[in-house]
Amino acid sequence: MYLSIAVKLLIGMLGLILFLRISGKTQMAQLTPLDSVNSFVLGALVGGVIYNPDTPVWYLLFAFAIWTAVNVALRYMMRFRRLRRAIKGDPVMIVRDGRLVLSAFRRNGLEMEQFRTMLRENGVFSMFDVDDVRFEPNGRLTISRRNDPPESYLFVNVGKVLEGAFARSGKSERWLLRQLHREGYDDVGTIFCAEWSPGRGFYIVPMEECKGRKSRPQVVPEAD
Repeated sequence: MYLSIAVKLLIGMLGLILFLRISGKTQMAQLTPLDSVNSFVLGALVGGVIYNPDTPVWYLLFAFAIWTAVNVALRYMMRFRRLRRAIKGDPVMIVRDGRLVLSAFRRNGLEMEQFRTMLRENGVFSMFDVDDVRFEPNGRLTISRRNDPPESYLFVNVGKVLEGAFARSGKSERWLLRQLHREGYDDVGTIFCAEWSPGRGFYIVPMEECKGRKSRPQVVPEAD
């Protein structure tokens, strides 16, 4: 019995390491709801097999294989814009210009007492110091304090346009494509990332296949 538990523990540890290598390091930080689900499921799989002596080791191997395949498939599906939003979720603005967005509080089941606790955990002790706050998909807060530098917006991520950035920045996809065209990028698919900061411009990094360009900040004048 003890030998069986030791073997299952070893296989479980190796399986978890292999899973993390395949699925990526974001699992460690639990950046998305999918990462949190993986933690619950993998813990239940390993614990259930280890503490049930009647469950053979190959059950654990089979479960790891199936769950890894499911994760690989989901991460491939996340390349598509709508599926990515459904799986990962979008950050929600819960404070805008120092004012609470009460509909966002209700929609996310967030109370003011909880919110103030989360602010204190981030070193903020008064609403008078808060300008904007976003509730991230992983349950954490991104806080913009008063007199902080302007927020930056990620418009392109690995060749895909992030629609959620338009509502937060007040810009449009047409504006984005026009700005990228001015910098010589006619195909969004050739861009690894494009970040924009008000008053500072774009920071654009092309894909490795785009020869002759360097990874550098590029200041682009704002267009109406």
